[in-house]
Amino acid sequence: MLEALEIKILNGLNSIGGNFVRVEDGDRVLIFDQGIRFDLMSQYYSGFITPKSVAELRELGVLPKPEWYGEGASIYVSHMHLDHMGALSNIPSEARVHLPSLSVYDDIEERWRDSPTWLSLVPRKYYVELEELKPLESDKNSVMAIPVSHSAYPAYSFLYFGKDETVLYTGDFRVDSFLSKDEFHKLNMGENLLDFLAENKDIRVDTLIIEGTNIGSTRLPLTPDEALNVVRRLAENHKQVIATTHALDLEYSYALMKLAAEFDRNFYVATTQTAKILEKVLELPLKPKLIEDYVGYLSSLEKIALEEIEEESFILVSYREVVDFLKDLSSVNKLADSVAIISEPEPQVEEASEYDIIANWLSRIGIQAYRIRASGHYYPYQLKTILNTIKPRKRIEVIHTEKSSFFHRITDKILSSATKAR
Repeated sequence: MLEALEIKILNGLNSIGGNFVRVEDGDRVLIFDQGIRFDLMSQYYSGFITPKSVAELRELGVLPKPEWYGEGASIYVSHMHLDHMGALSNIPSEARVHLPSLSVYDDIEERWRDSPTWLSLVPRKYYVELEELKPLESDKNSVMAIPVSHSAYPAYSFLYFGKDETVLYTGDFRVDSFLSKDEFHKLNMGENLLDFLAENKDIRVDTLIIEGTNIGSTRLPLTPDEALNVVRRLAENHKQVIATTHALDLEYSYALMKLAAEFDRNFYVATTQTAKILEKVLELPLKPKLIEDYVGYLSSLEKIALEEIEEESFILVSYREVVDFLKDLSSVNKLADSVAIISEPEPQVEEASEYDIIANWLSRIGIQAYRIRASGHYYPYQLKTILNTIKPRKRIEVIHTEKSSFFHRITDKILSSATKAR
């Protein structure tokens, strides 16, 4: 007699990041995400105290324990933020890792291997095989990758069709996207999670494992459209818009390109990783130009020098390089009627956020800056819509949150109201 499906959430139950979900179904073992615990990492490391080895990170609980993998030869990564993908070098034995995009991963791995920091510990070992996820196709392990909107591209949730139970692991996702439905479909080769489940009502989810990043947060629940309206208002009053972005946040970059087209302005990119991702997109709202001082690789896109930047423009730069970029721009007298929009990165711990220092430099250079954050995660008020669409039949597990008890109080009220309404 086959044993019942068992779900073991070995990490991420009471922390934001570090997800590690092990699903055992008969002789099949699957792992969903194997992230880094940045909350623990920040307790032991700083700018001058850095990790020495994978073994050290394991011992501190920053990386998953080797025994958690067991017979798990199939590992599914929802997106390539390190609090989910983790260090592939930590995988202790032969395994197949299913990644959202091999080409995007290759670009990132190349940067990590050359890094003088602890990131050089992240790349995979020779015995780890990589395979690219195919959206909306059930694979040989009966796992379907369903596209989701998030601040990393591409990003997926996972639907596992078990022998006697169906499990949905959401990964990180938001309800509202920076993209229209058609744009999302083109970039991700399929519709998003909630639209897919709404259209395929015959799919019944028994167990839902859902992220809860924003549960209990007091941040204003700013949607992508609302964030873009703020940027639009600033662009109406400033000739030059300088915006920071996370390297993997294609949706935000794409939306800013649409705004540049709307204002009939040039769009410049001063960050290599974002340039490489944009270059993979077949249809963009306009053709970006790369600033050669900051994008050094050989590219099919047009390159220009700092001195050639036009006054009326949008400029995209990485959060880490924004101060150096503005210093350089100022040195060649190319800072026009400028405004800086600092997009708060997700996860913030990966970017070593130092907003006060950046603000001090921008004031010294003479640029007004605004911080903006349209979260890559759903907001608590959207839980009712999410649960009414997914309709979990047996149980709900929350992960990637520090407020799990609060989450269950919220969902209990939603489910109780739904029951009374029937």
